[in-house]
Amino acid sequence: MLYIRTGKPGHGKTLNTIREVDQKALKEGRVVYYHNVAGLKADQLQAAWYEFDDPCKWYELPHDAIIVVDEAQGWFGARDPRNRPPEHITRFETMRHQGHEVHLVTQDPRYIDVHLRRLCNGHIHYWRVFKSQQLLRFESEVVIEAVEKKTSFKDADKSTLKLDKKYFGVYTSTKAAHHFAFKPPKKMILALAVIIGAAFMVYRAYERYAEGSKTTAPASAATEATTPKGSDKGVVDQVSSAVTSIIKPAGDGEAKSLTPEQYLERRKPRVPDLPSSAPVYDELTKPVAHPRLYCLSTSDPHLVARRPQHTVKDGKSCQCYTQQGTKVATAFDFCLTVAKDGYFDPTRPDRNGLDPRSGQQPAVATSPPTLSSGSQLQADAQPAGTQVTIVPDSEYPSRPWRSN
Repeated sequence: MLYIRTGKPGHGKTLNTIREVDQKALKEGRVVYYHNVAGLKADQLQAAWYEFDDPCKWYELPHDAIIVVDEAQGWFGARDPRNRPPEHITRFETMRHQGHEVHLVTQDPRYIDVHLRRLCNGHIHYWRVFKSQQLLRFESEVVIEAVEKKTSFKDADKSTLKLDKKYFGVYTSTKAAHHFAFKPPKKMILALAVIIGAAFMVYRAYERYAEGSKTTAPASAATEATTPKGSDKGVVDQVSSAVTSIIKPAGDGEAKSLTPEQYLERRKPRVPDLPSSAPVYDELTKPVAHPRLYCLSTSDPHLVARRPQHTVKDGKSCQCYTQQGTKVATAFDFCLTVAKDGYFDPTRPDRNGLDPRSGQQPAVATSPPTLSSGSQLQADAQPAGTQVTIVPDSEYPSRPWRSN
């Protein structure tokens, strides 16, 4: 098995390699052979560690041994791909037959021969967090070459560990003292400043709200003392209802929780043959006008004979219409009275008079001429006993009375 362990200088790659390999060798009862690990004190480790001289002869070591080579790029580094790989490289192709397990430690996997990168069974990379003792450990079954990008390790197994200080004396990492001064990036400092500022603003807003509540408390108590007890609940209910309607408008929750049966029921017309009477259209069908009646009557036998039977009585015919030209079913006597005398519509302003409420000239809305003004004309040319209400065609465009 071949493992490549990488990490920038000072990121704990050699220290953690020694720690992990020592624990594994002790657990499995295996011997460790190492090269180029400066000042390693094998007697302070748990497993048996032995130094060997020539990394290029690694395959001559005893079978089932674990082999560690630090700064491995010096012996297993990149070469001209046009040249044939040397024996100590090609031997990795059959290393499993001897049971060897080799750990090559370097800063970047691209420093290692591409032949070995293709044969690698595992790549372990260490990333030190903001120069602290915390490390990120990434492990992948294939070599991840762009180790400078954290996004390259999105598919790797990630774990967090801490530098074990007891291994600092096991080998010589550097002649200088170890420093673990936490140095967060500027973006983190800025983000923390924004969070602290936002928290302070929220605290100040709450403090002012609390002060305002204390100030208004005496006034509220005085108001409650002068307010009848019976009205307390009504006011509270009104305020609660208003707040609820603002926070949660009517219909929002219902629309989300409707069952299929409720959904269909809301679209069922209340009045048959009138789809707009379904409850779902209530918000769209609020009235913006009201029907104004215009009634027409006649006693001409020729006209009466052509009228529907329900509009004829005692030789006379009468029918009422709205301003939209639609027919309205009314009592026959009522129709005759309106056709003859008209009726007072309190919603219509005076044509030339002043508005009694404001004392100003009202704005007269454009509307069809009043056909039910009560001006029932007697036609001189009509036979005796014939009474007809005559309305000029120009005063009413739809002429509903021409159709049965």
